[in-house]
Amino acid sequence: MLTVMPLKMNKEDSALSPLFGHAKWFVFIFENGEKEILANPYDGGMAVIEWLLGKGVAQIVTQHIGAGPFRFLLSQGIKAWYPGEGRITLPEAIGKLNSGDMEPITLENIDRFAKHGHNHGDHHHHHH
Repeated sequence: MLTVMPLKMNKEDSALSPLFGHAKWFVFIFENGEKEILANPYDGGMAVIEWLLGKGVAQIVTQHIGAGPFRFLLSQGIKAWYPGEGRITLPEAIGKLNSGDMEPITLENIDRFAKHGHNHGDHHHHHH
C-alpha cells in the first residue's frame, strides 16, 4: 500500500508540512518501507490530487486538507490519516502509522482539518 505524506524539506527526517496541496515536497512510502521524496509539481488544487492518484497512492497522512480534495480522495477509495498536532517528523509519523496510532479523517470530522486555525475574519464566504 503506497502512503504519501506532505513534507517541509527534501529529507527523510523532515517535519511533515502542515499544508497538503501546497506542500513543497511529498514523500512516497512503499510497502517494503522504501521512501522516495518528490517535489510537488503543482501549487495546490486538484492537480496535486490527480498527480498523486496517478502515482497509485492508497493512503495519505496530513495535518490539514481541504474538504473538496478530501471528498474526492475518499470517492477514489483513498484513506486519510491525521498524525496529530504540532511538529511531527516523518519517522514519528511512520511509527504512528505502523502502530495504528493515527486518527482517520472522515466525512464526520473533516471540518476540523479543512479549516485553518487562524480566523481573522473569514475570507471564505459561504453561500447557502
